[in-house]
Formats: sequence, structure tokens, C-alpha cells
Amino acid sequence: MSRRPEKIISILGVLLVLIFLGGFSLTIINITFDQYQEIIAPIFQDITGNMPASEGFQTVKTLGAWFALTAFVTLILVAIGNLAVDKYPKRAGILYAASGIAILLGSQRVAYPLAFIFFVVTAMSLLRKESIED
Repeated sequence: MSRRPEKIISILGVLLVLIFLGGFSLTIINITFDQYQEIIAPIFQDITGNMPASEGFQTVKTLGAWFALTAFVTLILVAIGNLAVDKYPKRAGILYAASGIAILLGSQRVAYPLAFIFFVVTAMSLLRKESIED
């Protein structure tokens, strides 16, 4: 049975993860302290609150690193899942679910719409029945 829809949706999900989480992490990791104070600190004022600027800078840098790690783990899990989905759809479903969980945990639940994409692909992998023609 062809599992083309699962592959296409998961690839679109990975592209969105790379664009949003990867883009954020690349931006934040390459930012200087002066740029942080000028651009980022006013945006994250509610989060950083009474924190000293250096501590807020380090917190935002850590968030960028988490997002980068999350994007990388998602890319690896989905790549392996896409390789396995035609022969072993249940194992691929577990990998897609792990991708969704990694996104939820790695983004501290900020990127739940992206995780939802992988939970849909998980359901498709686990619940789609093979047709008689296959």
C-alpha cells in the first residue's frame, strides 16, 4: 500500500518546523547582547520581567538552542519514519508520534499546532487499512 499522503504531510510538517523553530533559533543564536537589548528585550518583557538583562539574554539564547535541538530531532525522526512507513507503518507511526511529543516538549508547548500535524500523520499510519487492490 502506498503511504504517499503520510509522507507528504510529514514532509510539510518538517518544513514548517524548520522554518519556524529553525528560523527562530538561527536568529536568536546569532544575536548580540546589544541587539537583544534593543529588539528582543522589549518583546519578551513579560517573560523576563525583573530579570537582569544578561540573565534574560542567556534565557533567550537557551530557548533558541532548545528550538534548534527540537528541529534537528524532528527532522531525524521523520526521515526514519518516512523510510519505514511503506513496509512498517506501525513503527513509522510511533516515530511520528515521537516527533510530535519532541515538538511539544522541545518548544515548551508553544508549537502545538506543528505537533498536531505529526499526531494526524501518526493516526493515518496506524489506522489506515490496506485496500484489496494492494
